[in-house]
Amino acid sequence: MHIPSRRVLLAILALTGLLSLPPGAALAKGGPPAADQVPTVSVSVVPEMEVNPAAEFVGRVEAIQTVDLRARVEGYITQVAFTEGGAVKKGELLIQLEKAPYQAKVNEAKAKVALAQASLDKALRYINRLKSVRSGGVAATDMDNALSAEETAKAQLQEAKASLQQTELNLGYTSITAPIGGVMGRAQYTLGNLVGPTSGALARLVQLDPIRVVYSVSENEYVAAKMKAGANPEQLPAELVPRLKLPDGQMYPPAGKLDFTEPQVDPGTGTIALRAVFPNPQRLLLPGQYVTVFISRRQARLMPVVPQAAVLEDRQGLYVLVVDKNDLAQRRGIVRGAPMGTGWAVESGLKGGETIIVHGLQRAVPGQKVNPVRETGR
Repeated sequence: MHIPSRRVLLAILALTGLLSLPPGAALAKGGPPAADQVPTVSVSVVPEMEVNPAAEFVGRVEAIQTVDLRARVEGYITQVAFTEGGAVKKGELLIQLEKAPYQAKVNEAKAKVALAQASLDKALRYINRLKSVRSGGVAATDMDNALSAEETAKAQLQEAKASLQQTELNLGYTSITAPIGGVMGRAQYTLGNLVGPTSGALARLVQLDPIRVVYSVSENEYVAAKMKAGANPEQLPAELVPRLKLPDGQMYPPAGKLDFTEPQVDPGTGTIALRAVFPNPQRLLLPGQYVTVFISRRQARLMPVVPQAAVLEDRQGLYVLVVDKNDLAQRRGIVRGAPMGTGWAVESGLKGGETIIVHGLQRAVPGQKVNPVRETGR
């Protein structure tokens, strides 16, 4: 029996070991894979789209001004001049109290003013007579008494005028007028009732147009919005537009305007209160309603948009695989923005016009060559 030489035996062993290696292992230490081993992937050119996402909050409608009408003097109601639920203008008569008793007090006060004026005139005439007498012909005490009478008459006149002014004010208080324009609530007292300062509110007047909506944002959302405003955080209210969805699901047509931000965080909820003002000519918005507030930018921004399937995540964060001009797959970290249908807007890390892998991501390796095939319609 012929025994194989040592050289032949080594060759057989080497061939056996080579055949037992997995496919492609023979090239592990060699150059790039053959053309038929380059993975084929589906790619898409990143489009730029107008993006204007709206943040959503729960808001509560509040009246800008609410006035409880009260009587400042006591008297019987002689006229209720408003219609419950009706609109009134500023300065319009709403409730009239009896005027006669207060008119009488005004007349009495006027008479006291006239009496005090007459006393002063008399004192002045007496002083003038004393002065017309030759020097030394009038006792000093007489002149002192005359001057004292003059000062007393002046004080009495001043007191009478003050009393007249107060009685005229009280007479004016019998006419209760609208301090603002708005809509009247229910009348708490009717014709003929005796009311006064202790009677409470006679009726309520509410301003409905314009009207405001108060809502709260988390401190994180507030800080993020300020950071995006960059060097001009004070311009942020002008850049944002609030819109409303009514309780029945319909959008409220007029847009509003942000007019106030609470300068502190509520420690109990970790939120900051904001306020927006809306026109309300049809009175669709009423105080106490809960509405949905949408906040968006005044102008949309052009941003790159990528399919959700193209976005991957690892320990470093979110990323996409970009195919460069040499058909090499490159990892590109991104900051994801608002959802756009089945895709995501990209805040940073990617530009419109770049090519990304959308399918076959599991076959692509960053830094390695791929065979890009553009998806139909993309």
